[in-house]
Amino acid sequence: MSEVARFSARVKASALAVALAVGGVGTGQAAELYFDFNKNTIGQTANASVFLFGAPGQTATVSNLAGFSQNVVLGVDGFFNLPIANTYQQSGTGTRDTGFKIVSPTPIAGYFVNRAGFSTDMTYLFDSAALGTSYVVASQGGGFGEGSQVMIHARQDGTNVTFTPKGGAPINVVLNAGETYKYAGGVTNLTGSRVSANKSVAVFGGHECAQVPVGTAFCDTLVEQMIPTDKLSKSYLLTASKGAEVSLSKSDLVRVIATADSTEVKVDGVVVATLNTGDVHEFSLPQGSGARVDASQPVMVAQYLTGGNGANTDPAMSMVPGADTWLDEYRLATPSGTQDFLIDYASLVIPTADLGSLVLNGVTVNTSGFTAIAGTSFSRGVVDLPNGLFTLDAANDFLVMLGGGSNADSYFTFGGSTFAPGISPPDPTPVPEPAGLALLGLSLVGLAAIRRRRLRD
Repeated sequence: MSEVARFSARVKASALAVALAVGGVGTGQAAELYFDFNKNTIGQTANASVFLFGAPGQTATVSNLAGFSQNVVLGVDGFFNLPIANTYQQSGTGTRDTGFKIVSPTPIAGYFVNRAGFSTDMTYLFDSAALGTSYVVASQGGGFGEGSQVMIHARQDGTNVTFTPKGGAPINVVLNAGETYKYAGGVTNLTGSRVSANKSVAVFGGHECAQVPVGTAFCDTLVEQMIPTDKLSKSYLLTASKGAEVSLSKSDLVRVIATADSTEVKVDGVVVATLNTGDVHEFSLPQGSGARVDASQPVMVAQYLTGGNGANTDPAMSMVPGADTWLDEYRLATPSGTQDFLIDYASLVIPTADLGSLVLNGVTVNTSGFTAIAGTSFSRGVVDLPNGLFTLDAANDFLVMLGGGSNADSYFTFGGSTFAPGISPPDPTPVPEPAGLALLGLSLVGLAAIRRRRLRD
């Protein structure tokens, strides 16, 4: 790692600490997040919680229309793990008043952890600015319990929602602020279903206990917040998770979901499908490998951990942010306390030229085990993570996918993006390279505010 790169890493870490100490990073404006508790029992008691992190002493309010309201204060470690009672699980189909809203006066980040014995998943939560009015859905078919699930959470009164389940007729509902339309699809795979609304909504896809792939031993709950179609991309880079190493299939499952008709999809430069809206192309991502996905129109990419044969992984689901929405610095946390996992890791895709600049909590990461993604200038690899808050940063933008596991249990989600940075510093406008060379002469805060964006190949 060059002296300039070390200095840049120290500057970024110091500026972030200063920003957190004065009340958060990012836009500095109030945060507003949403989540819904999808069904997860299978004969056991769910142990769900919302896991909030940010600045020590930061405040937030978590509430819903069903009478839940609690003020929280993040501890000296910047955490608060708030249990969510099973009475707020949303089962069946219909309008519910048990969806949750999180409000904080400054930027805050959070996960919703839907946990039960041998059946867990976790989703990264988006701020309201990242929400939209059009979505496609990722889920899974088969499995057990009430099967596939979709939750559509309204932010404003008079929200007209049209939900079109895959292979079914449109369903029209009107929701007021805080209400959720919950749909249970049973064994039907709701992947490719569509949501449209006249006002922005939060949408979650999931499953009570899914087998991935269908018929594989070991089911697990799925939950993930969907990315609006206007935040999706045409190019994606993927890496197999650490969970792929111990799963039965020794691979992850990837689904590419079209948002427009006549969408041509390429995987590693080869045309593999032409899809219409809601159609899906599916492929496996073997352990230790990466892939590139390109499409002629924006697509949604979902990545699934597969059945784990009782090891430290099991089915889980995450969206993958597009290559043009990555960040160069991530301020994140791993679940801790009652939601601790035996292992936590980050699966990364990073420009090969930037491997030497990758830093975890101020310490250069050993990337000797990273491997190149064929046909690209990128490499992929896995980094083990500590408990609690951590910072990952590099010279240029890179992808962070978060995962973890305990015995026959796991979670998988992504670590933020330009459209949903959480408490990570958002990527501002690029500066020319000559200006970048002059950064060493600027002040600490000025240095921390400048980012370079890399033109994707």
